[in-house]
Amino acid sequence: KRMYAPFKKPNSLLKKLGNLTTPFGGKTRGESFHKGLDVANKSGTTIPALANGTITGVGTTNNGFGNVVTLKDTSGNTHQYSHLQKALKRPGQIVKKGQPIAKMGDSGNSYSETGNDSSHLDLRISNSYGRYFNPLTYLKNK
Repeated sequence: KRMYAPFKKPNSLLKKLGNLTTPFGGKTRGESFHKGLDVANKSGTTIPALANGTITGVGTTNNGFGNVVTLKDTSGNTHQYSHLQKALKRPGQIVKKGQPIAKMGDSGNSYSETGNDSSHLDLRISNSYGRYFNPLTYLKNK
């Protein structure tokens, strides 16, 4: 993957997570249009909630995302944090922006084109109609 670091005017919490490796709309091995963004860092890096909200799901998927935490923010948007090493919260818990919710990992279909550690966060944000939008645009306004 090409490295897109550092972020330009991102949410400060996202900036601390690592290096942008796949932007919203970029290409991956499995997608011609990436509906989220990928941020790479070492396995075990703490991932904070990027907005206030409620944890609505914690588990492992069969669709390649591996370990996932989902959060519904106070505006009704769904944040999906994927490829996690582990979750730090349970469904139903209310979290504040900046509170640790997971650890970065390489679960599911995770790969590195450079042959390095494939640990990263795949972050996707969708509205109540299931429409995905650029997390950077959303987060820089938060």
